[in-house]
Amino acid sequence: MLPRDSLPLSQVARAAAIVPVADPRQQAFQRAFAGMLGQSMQAEVLSKLPDGSFIVRVNEMAARMPLPGNAQVGAQVGLTLVALTPRPTFQVGSGAPAFAEAGPAPGEGAAAAPLAYLEGKDAAALVRTSALLAQTRSVAALGAGATTDANTSISSAGKFLGDVIAAAQKADASATAAIGRTPLLGAPSLDAGRIAAALQEGMGKSGLFYESHLAEWAQGARAIGELAQEPQGQGRMGSPLDPATAQFINLQLNAHEQARVAWQGQLAPGQEMRWEVERDAPQGGSAEGSDEDGPATWQSRLTLRFGLLGEVAARVVLSGGQLHIQLDAASEEAGQRMQAQRARLEEALDAAGTPLSTLAIQAARPAAAPAAADDGQADG
Repeated sequence: MLPRDSLPLSQVARAAAIVPVADPRQQAFQRAFAGMLGQSMQAEVLSKLPDGSFIVRVNEMAARMPLPGNAQVGAQVGLTLVALTPRPTFQVGSGAPAFAEAGPAPGEGAAAAPLAYLEGKDAAALVRTSALLAQTRSVAALGAGATTDANTSISSAGKFLGDVIAAAQKADASATAAIGRTPLLGAPSLDAGRIAAALQEGMGKSGLFYESHLAEWAQGARAIGELAQEPQGQGRMGSPLDPATAQFINLQLNAHEQARVAWQGQLAPGQEMRWEVERDAPQGGSAEGSDEDGPATWQSRLTLRFGLLGEVAARVVLSGGQLHIQLDAASEEAGQRMQAQRARLEEALDAAGTPLSTLAIQAARPAAAPAAADDGQADG
């Protein structure tokens, strides 16, 4: 449990938020705070809702979140953004560690369900995260020439991370995915098992998990030869303060913080592919924050280009044993081709032991021809 002697909190029960994590309003709310992780900001308390939560204005947006019971309408509350997923989560104030989830303000007439203070394991992880973010901010301030008192000290690890983050910001372009240097397959293949194994191997050897693989090697669970196949083992990574290498380290930190990884390269020679995998935390749960409070939701997004179908984007969601697939085709003809093979896909998934719950196939509509400026005007 969190200490509450220096910051009185009213008990707020964990319940499903009024806006689901995957709802477009929730996603837009998260995007508004993208790139602000670790930043402190002031929130103005606008009103108190009947369920005990508050409407606040933060980052020019109206948000709903639990606040200490002594919060007053019209007051300013200090917040620090410590996590973006599955919902933006803020450290409230600067005293005892209290962490509160936030969501977009409910629409007019909506019945609000309480959001949650995070406790137990969730809060413990955020305590460590917020401490690291605070340390990194101190490093950045010192690097910018800010002064500090004689009692301030920064660990070598904190200084190193601060230097790495500063180096990553010097890169010409932001890195959003690990880059594959060679095709995963030597030639195009229709063998699903072979493709799946190649995808797993490509992501596993991307270098995003190198440190955890080192720990497995130290425990005798991984061969040293496997480490040599990753970028770090092949000497392809430069100094941590090199902008490109620093960006890769930043990708590793983001993967740990946001439970999301992305890979970009070629599936087969000439066949470009972008692949993202994301894990959403289980919904609900006990006050102790058990890791077994219901099934997690896995989302995978895959974009590929085919000779007959053109570019196809697939979104696959696996939650509690239920599989949902959405396919976006580049043309109506490609969409019809995929619809014709729908039964084969369902049969293959049934045989693999993962029945298909829903399948949506969408096709881009051709752009409408621009209307003539004057219907009575002859072609010139």
